[in-house]
Amino acid sequence: SVQPGEVLALMGPSGAGKTTLLNLLTLERAGGTPVGSVSLNGHPFTLAMYQQHACYVTQTDRLWAFLTAREHLEYASALYRPSASSLERKRGVDQLLKEVGLQDAQHTKAGNEFFKGLSGGQKRRLSLGVALCKKPHVIFLDEPTSGLDAASASSIMHFLKETAVRMDIAILCTIHQPSTSVFAGFDNVCFLTGGQFAYLGKASNLPAYLNTVGKPLPPNANPADVMLDLINRDFSGGSTVDFMVGEWQQRTHASTISTPSDLSE
Repeated sequence: SVQPGEVLALMGPSGAGKTTLLNLLTLERAGGTPVGSVSLNGHPFTLAMYQQHACYVTQTDRLWAFLTAREHLEYASALYRPSASSLERKRGVDQLLKEVGLQDAQHTKAGNEFFKGLSGGQKRRLSLGVALCKKPHVIFLDEPTSGLDAASASSIMHFLKETAVRMDIAILCTIHQPSTSVFAGFDNVCFLTGGQFAYLGKASNLPAYLNTVGKPLPPNANPADVMLDLINRDFSGGSTVDFMVGEWQQRTHASTISTPSDLSE
């Protein structure tokens, strides 16, 4: 369950099932037989609902190399909000450029491997800006910090958290190995191993949880690194992974589906 105004991060070692879970939540019919249900504000999350109220930002930025940051947002705004007046769309684009921190780079082309344009962090913020033109209720992101340096990664996650609160939307992302500052920016975290939950809850409560299962954090350690080491079957051993999964299963409670509420157009 992901609440509006919150960021949930999916983490786990390679092959844990992060992408599979993300594919299920975004209604991708890729391999296997999906079981269960997904809802948005209590309504069944159908493909039509997804197209109207959700956005997916891929790991690699799908931008047009020769369009500027402003042109990207202008086209996205025209496509997503065809009924809005040109003045309304211009004001919306101006506001979005300010919110994603691209005012100074608004006339810079996105660029590609052949000519330099926006930086990696700026491209990632622009991709988010394009998604936000849709005014979605939920945004899915696959590895939003991939390929970025520590400072850019921290900046992106801080921006995501601010966006979730400001626009009252739910944000769900997969992430590989977050730094301590990036981890601190998550509201909730989900650790997967072999397709099973090892922890799902507040990021700030993870150190206390590890303490209760007899795996206290070493001084100054990153909680995410410690947890990922514990649930990695290749390195920590199967018994430790089974122990962590078993301990969590004893504590879990089924999430309740909220009463259906209105979704703005």
